[in-house]
Amino acid sequence: MAAHMDQSLLQQKAALRAQMMKQIRQMTAEDRESFSDEICERVLEMTEWAEARTAVLFVPLPSEPMITPLKLDCDARHVSSVNIPQNPKTEQELHLPDTVDLILVPGLAFSEGRQRLGRGGGFFDRLLGGRASQAFKLGICFSFQIVDTMPSESHDAIMDAVVTESATIRA
Repeated sequence: MAAHMDQSLLQQKAALRAQMMKQIRQMTAEDRESFSDEICERVLEMTEWAEARTAVLFVPLPSEPMITPLKLDCDARHVSSVNIPQNPKTEQELHLPDTVDLILVPGLAFSEGRQRLGRGGGFFDRLLGGRASQAFKLGICFSFQIVDTMPSESHDAIMDAVVTESATIRA
């Protein structure tokens, strides 16, 4: 029975990933840019962002929000930041600080309950469950990537907040 449920869960996740990728492909470059700017403005207004001394950012894939303003803000405020590459292999290659105050987390979808659906590699799940477990976990995505419910497993991390171009979802 458990194997059957796992299979169903994997199928649900795969279907949701496919649906999100389809919607992402329909987004124009202009939309991605303007939505990304809105997302960055929302993040810059957050107390958690302003108070973070160490931040983990990511190099966005073409389907993800562009976060250059956030990197520039870290540099301007002398916040120690590490960029996660587009296809990270292991945590060791990242040279993360001993403590991470805030981590920006991309995802293909997030639920209203702040659960995340990644690309299926498990890298962020491992990082969020390990080195970055005490960090403020900030999911960022476009508003159409917010879904009512999410197929999830026990190891799936829940974000502290999720920011889109039109909303900030918190506990």
